[in-house]
Amino acid sequence: MDSPLYQKDWFQWSVLALAVLLLLGFGWWYIRKIKAKNRAEQERLKTQNYLLTLEQKALQLQMNPHFIFNVLNGVKAMAGTKPDKMDATINSFAILLRETLQNSRKEHIGLDQEIKALKHYIEVEQLMAQKPFEYSIKVKTTPDAEEILIPPMLIQPFVENAIRHGILKGEKEGKLEIGFTTSKTHLHCSIIDNGLGIFKSQNEKVKTDHQSMALTVTKERLESIAGKNTLHITEIKNEDGSVEGTKIAFKIPLLTDY
Repeated sequence: MDSPLYQKDWFQWSVLALAVLLLLGFGWWYIRKIKAKNRAEQERLKTQNYLLTLEQKALQLQMNPHFIFNVLNGVKAMAGTKPDKMDATINSFAILLRETLQNSRKEHIGLDQEIKALKHYIEVEQLMAQKPFEYSIKVKTTPDAEEILIPPMLIQPFVENAIRHGILKGEKEGKLEIGFTTSKTHLHCSIIDNGLGIFKSQNEKVKTDHQSMALTVTKERLESIAGKNTLHITEIKNEDGSVEGTKIAFKIPLLTDY
């Protein structure tokens, strides 16, 4: 009588081969899964390290050494002839330094704190400028600025560039407008000046290492926070084609403290 199928050698070897194949297949799938997980973790750590590097660079660049030098020299020049202006400059500069130091220790600060620091920075620039200019900061956000979080010193390099290489190089009475609005998912910021125009200014100015690095790092910070193509820089033109000024606009994900 013929033996049962399961007792036949060829059947047993087939089952064994199938079990080995299944085991090998499972092992191959598991190894691929672990490798994919490791790659994802490596990418996450790489991104995290890149962000940390940018933040460290940003902290190092938060206060332009040339700006500090100019303020100190300006204060020295005011000592004999403009004591009241000298006192105002020293007070505003001291507040600005304290705020910069305090904010640099935090990953995020309130939008209201960032605006406060911007005001003190602009006021020091006004006191030091060879020509007068006015500024305005308009906030139309939901929620309120106190509840919105933003990385510190993200806006100041653009404001510095607008003042130094736009307004102060132009012939008109300077105007600087900074605006904040929100959508459901993003905080939008715009910086508008009526200066020389960014393209003409770039051709005429000699960039210092700090200016170039500060803007480069800030652009990279924006890209790391909000992705590529989030920053838009355009010249504002009149109907006759003449340049009226420059507009810088960008958006970052809306982050709140609740």
